[in-house]
Amino acid sequence: MRGPTSVYTITFYSFKGGVGRTLALVNIGAELARRGRKVLLVDFDLEAPGLETFARLRPPKPHPGIVEFVTEYERTMQAPDVREYIYEAPAVGKKGGRLWVMPAGRRDANYQAALINIDWNRLYGERDGFLLFEDTKAQWKQEFQPDYVLIDSRTGHTDVEGICTRQLADSVVLMFMPNEQNLIGLEGVCRAIRIEETEGLKKSIRLHFVAANVPDLDDEDRILHRQIQAFRKRLDIKAFSGVIRRYENMNLLDQSVFTLDHPHTRLAHSYRRLLRTLLMDNLADRDGALLFLHTSPEFHWSDPERGIAELKYKNSLHEIARHFNDDVEILHMIQCKRIGPAILGDPPTRMEDS
Repeated sequence: MRGPTSVYTITFYSFKGGVGRTLALVNIGAELARRGRKVLLVDFDLEAPGLETFARLRPPKPHPGIVEFVTEYERTMQAPDVREYIYEAPAVGKKGGRLWVMPAGRRDANYQAALINIDWNRLYGERDGFLLFEDTKAQWKQEFQPDYVLIDSRTGHTDVEGICTRQLADSVVLMFMPNEQNLIGLEGVCRAIRIEETEGLKKSIRLHFVAANVPDLDDEDRILHRQIQAFRKRLDIKAFSGVIRRYENMNLLDQSVFTLDHPHTRLAHSYRRLLRTLLMDNLADRDGALLFLHTSPEFHWSDPERGIAELKYKNSLHEIARHFNDDVEILHMIQCKRIGPAILGDPPTRMEDS
């Protein structure tokens, strides 16, 4: 098996709590490690950390993390050695995968005071905070060479939201219960992320919309359908990346990792379906590239954005070829795809062209 050829960072964000964001991140990370990937989990939910509360991720003793890392930087104005703020979790699976954790911090008697003393606006406005986290990314890559970095972001509008969802992320998983409160909250978040493509960082960040904690009940009045349509319209959602139904299971109380401990449950299947979608975005991952190539795109003559869609598709094929220029199977599939994707509908007549 050949893993990714570069680091791919996915941030998990929710405007409100209670949607299973951290649980989803841990299950996705564990499943990636089980499949042989090297995965770094980063806990940026500094006010309510959760990663190290999972038995599989718990350090042998309290371990410094983000809060101590930033505090040390502010004290010395030198980027600390990131290795001192990351620990490795026990091995997962038999394919060589590895799992590291950069926790929020020790959470001892000094933790809350240290967190309160971090002025994120001053850090970015006066103390080169942007460069600090660019250096952090570089250290992650140099010291650990992870295939994936998964970031657990704080809920709501916070000082660290932009760091997690824009500066560090290649893609963002937006988890929400489909109600008006979450819709209003996500409108500004989506707008801020999307604007980075033309302003600010000048990079495209893929958004994955996941309706979560959705009641698993009859919907005779089609309430869910109406809510989903409202989200589609107001957030300009082309397709949802997943729907995770409310799941009742006592194993949730001991924070089991379902993809490892209960792999045949409905919840584990939901996480694997979400992972499949996430993989397709990372064309540097062989599994992601194969999933992309096995998906046949369809363009419609009448679609005004057909030309743009076709160009993006061809660019994706070029990107895959660049990453896997010695992979015979993938290169053959690319050649077959270049023969031409399906274009639906009848071509316009000469009169329609004029």
